[in-house]
Amino acid sequence: MDWIPRNVLILLLVALALVILPHVVRLPVWITLLCISCCAWRIMVFRGHWSYPRKWVKALFVFGGFLSVGFGYGTLLGLEPWIAALILAFVLKLLEMHQHRDAHTVIVLAYFVALTEFLFEQSIPYMLYIYACITVITAALIGLNQEAANVSLQQAMKKASVMLLQAMPLMLVLFVLFPRIAPLWTVPLQTNIARTGVTDRLAPGNIAQLVQSDELAFRATFEGPVPSSRQLYWRGIVLSYFDHEDQAWTQQRPGVYGPTLQSKDGEVPWKDNMEYLGDEVKYSIVMEPTNQNWVFSLTLPKAEGAGRMGLVRDFRFYSLQKINAKFRYELTSYLDNRMDITLSDFWRYRYTLLPDDDNPKTSELAGSLRASSDTPEEYMSNVMLYYATEGFVYTLRPPTLDGDTIDEFLFNSRRGFCEHFASSFVYLMRAGGVPARIVVGYQGGEYNRRGNYVAVHQFDAHAWSEVWLEGRGWVRVDPTSVVSPERIESGLESAVEGEFLSDIGLSLMKFRSSLIITELRLQLSALNHYWDAWVVGYSPSVQMSMLNRYLGELNRQTLGMILVSVFFGMLGFTALLLLLRRSQHKLAPADREYLKFCRYLANQGLARSMGEGPISYARRVVTLRPELATSVDAVTDAYIRANFIDDRPEDVDTLRKAVRRVRLSVLAGA
Repeated sequence: MDWIPRNVLILLLVALALVILPHVVRLPVWITLLCISCCAWRIMVFRGHWSYPRKWVKALFVFGGFLSVGFGYGTLLGLEPWIAALILAFVLKLLEMHQHRDAHTVIVLAYFVALTEFLFEQSIPYMLYIYACITVITAALIGLNQEAANVSLQQAMKKASVMLLQAMPLMLVLFVLFPRIAPLWTVPLQTNIARTGVTDRLAPGNIAQLVQSDELAFRATFEGPVPSSRQLYWRGIVLSYFDHEDQAWTQQRPGVYGPTLQSKDGEVPWKDNMEYLGDEVKYSIVMEPTNQNWVFSLTLPKAEGAGRMGLVRDFRFYSLQKINAKFRYELTSYLDNRMDITLSDFWRYRYTLLPDDDNPKTSELAGSLRASSDTPEEYMSNVMLYYATEGFVYTLRPPTLDGDTIDEFLFNSRRGFCEHFASSFVYLMRAGGVPARIVVGYQGGEYNRRGNYVAVHQFDAHAWSEVWLEGRGWVRVDPTSVVSPERIESGLESAVEGEFLSDIGLSLMKFRSSLIITELRLQLSALNHYWDAWVVGYSPSVQMSMLNRYLGELNRQTLGMILVSVFFGMLGFTALLLLLRRSQHKLAPADREYLKFCRYLANQGLARSMGEGPISYARRVVTLRPELATSVDAVTDAYIRANFIDDRPEDVDTLRKAVRRVRLSVLAGA
């Protein structure tokens, strides 16, 4: 048989629709339409209404498809266009699928297309969805290799499900022990798609818009006690340049910082200009993709063991590669520290630099407050007192500021979010001759006792200030804590009642007052956390760390020998099971039903003799129990017909029903 059975074709078309469906949101519309057209054409061919397309039609499909890829993505280079081309080849192959070998090619392509979804999503729902796709594709492969012309969809799906479940133990062994290599999805992906998160430009309103999102930023798991909320300042970006035209704070140019401190590097000029004090805090972070290079940490992190990250001159971690997939890393921080014990004239100039003739009212205020202060510490306290006593309001909906935005905020609106307070505070510090800068990141987070981690969402985004003081180095100062202490102690929801996530129609985060919904949300979040940490984030370093913890110190050679031993052990165990199963005689369905009949009569004292045929046995039973004559004869006739005459499935059903009637007859006679 070289033609493709009807049910196999149905499975192939279902598999095609399932594996392409998740990609539809990323495919150019013309490729999606082409996929639908190819499927429709193949269905019409199967129903006999159309014939297979001619060569010039197939050439037109190929040319139009690849033209759609080029115009849709603007290039034929890159992973997304290549995946689109793979999907295009997959659906076009349907139009020339005549024989078994063509169907096998389509099935192999279906496996590849299904796995490409993991390049974009690795969450649990997507994993279950792709598992279902793989089951359907495997069922099509099984059906294609069946001898019967009419392949049962139910049987093919059942056998595919059983085969995949049987492969699970081996898959788990290979996943845990096989030496990890960098997964394919660490290559740059979706570079044209913006991600929600903090940016390296701070202007009034930026963070206020960001905190109206409940998307996850990262999860942090601590080895010891979790620090209090007021200590959880997740440092991300340091902004130290004020742009007069845009009235916004940005980063210093990269060349200003000099070399990056990494664990493999030698000495850098500023390495000894920091001190780690107090107890260390060890934690790991699973960070969501951002398409940016900055990562988040508590102050002050160590560079040792940071892998592909380095410590930048302003004491924040920086990834050498853009975070385009979930990224797991481990850090050690010292919450009690000193950064830049001494500050050179160059950096003192940089951190007090302001544009000329900018925000004159603020400069005048700074002059008067500085004149009444004997020390920078006293000046800083006077500025904080100004925020506390002049009627400032913390709100997610501040008015729009024009012109000199710092002046507008300090003297007119006095309503703002964290970026307004941090920006104006740093400006006042610099106007008074005190080095200062802005730090952007996240503050606080939601502790999940189910997973023992802190979940940080986009609405936890925050901006605060750092001021350099003689003998103390950089000191964190958060002017928001003066105006709205609830934001730091209890989180954003407590600080802005009625405004929290007001722009989102439906979010489970809004129902924190409901214990049932909150418990369900925390359970699901904990499940996703373990998945991200131990499956998606199962990197080479995590693998070696886990195996060393449970198996002692290992090297690659020892790990390889363990893997080979376990692999062949499981292979031998599977072979033994197959041999034992093969040695067992498998009864035909009719024989199984007749033996049930014999065993039941034996329990009634009418055991069948060795070598006694069905007809002879029936006559003896009828002689001893005449009331069973009708039901016993029906069983015997059905068995003979099913086993020796027709051998049809319906005959087995007739026999099964006849055996049941024998049991009913016995019960009725009793």
